[in-house]
Amino acid sequence: MRKLRTVACFTIWAASLVAPAAQPANALHAGQRGVTATFEGRSIDLAHDWEGATACTSDGAQTRCYQSVAEMDAAELKGVSLTSASCATPGVRLYRSVSYGGGVLQLLTRGTYINLGAYGFDNDTSSFRIGACSAGFYDTTTGGTSYPGSTSAGISAAAMSSGWDNRVGSVYIF
Repeated sequence: MRKLRTVACFTIWAASLVAPAAQPANALHAGQRGVTATFEGRSIDLAHDWEGATACTSDGAQTRCYQSVAEMDAAELKGVSLTSASCATPGVRLYRSVSYGGGVLQLLTRGTYINLGAYGFDNDTSSFRIGACSAGFYDTTTGGTSYPGSTSAGISAAAMSSGWDNRVGSVYIF
């Protein structure tokens, strides 16, 4: 019996040397950089740390961060109506806290899955606002299970549907 237990332990140990360690489905790989944003004249890696920023906006080509949502809106929405029929303004706003509180990430890129891990926002959404275009929320950074609540154009939710608080890993804006 002792010999059998020793062989079983050795087999498990040896298999652990060959099999790669499981990676969290929604995480960036070690050493992989997140989205680089400009904030107060410097570049920051959002996946690592927002470094004092509380509001960031990204159009897929450029990402800019600000001290507050009011500062972001003043800089980003010059002459643009929030009720505009354009899908790009604003696309989707994700909030870290319920009732549209905490940090906010505004996304404007359409037609692709947006990996929230790269923005330091994976599994961190507690409320949201959808702009003029519908969106989809998913539980992994590359799609996955769809959010069960409405994410149609113009919808907002002060809290996520049951079981989805801090679960969204990616967004797709249609």
